[in-house]
Amino acid sequence: MLNETVPAPGWEVAGVAALFAFAVSLTSFVTPPSGRPSLLRNANVLGTLFHEGGHALVSLLTGGDVSRVAITSPGGGFTQQQHGSALAAVLATAAGYATPPLAGLGAAVLLHRGHVQAVLVLTLAALVFLLLFARDLLTVAVIVVVGAVVYAALRHAPEWLRTGIAYTEAWLLLTSEIDGVRILVVNRMRAGFRDRTDDAAALARRTALPSPVWIGGWFVFNGWAVWQAFPLLWP
Repeated sequence: MLNETVPAPGWEVAGVAALFAFAVSLTSFVTPPSGRPSLLRNANVLGTLFHEGGHALVSLLTGGDVSRVAITSPGGGFTQQQHGSALAAVLATAAGYATPPLAGLGAAVLLHRGHVQAVLVLTLAALVFLLLFARDLLTVAVIVVVGAVVYAALRHAPEWLRTGIAYTEAWLLLTSEIDGVRILVVNRMRAGFRDRTDDAAALARRTALPSPVWIGGWFVFNGWAVWQAFPLLWP
């Protein structure tokens, strides 16, 4: 199944997938009149899952331990982890904002080669990995719902729909951290650079680099990933 290939989709499928993903990101810049988050933003939970999964995976690969991964909202979550060394702590912390665009770029490479099924199978594997560390009902429910959508697409959806879902996933991962990095900047504009508890602040405490450098680095990396992925995802 992982080696199976399908023809590239038409521009309609690729275009709708990209427009949907960018619409999800743009909703973070607009507050509805009701003050409630747009339902469209719920799709951003895919990026949140991969963000927390990046923390967990790198922590384990560098000799650390992960006790819990939690999703608290479509754009928020946390990973309880212990690190094997100071360098491991830096790598695991930095991995969060880097993982979704990197996964999106990897998906774009596979899709460019026609490996739609491989993208969906690997997504299921990532969700199973996260499920090992889920300790609360909301996180389990989010993982199961996303996994059910991916599994249904893999087993039951017609080829055009399966391809569209895989392309949408790639674009959602590539664009999900636009909102994440924006929030880091907005929080600092509102409350300053001291006593923050986010990833950039944690990295600033552990290294000689201030948090704006880390935020800028994630922004550049995300832009580079989108730039590299665009020609791969456009037929």
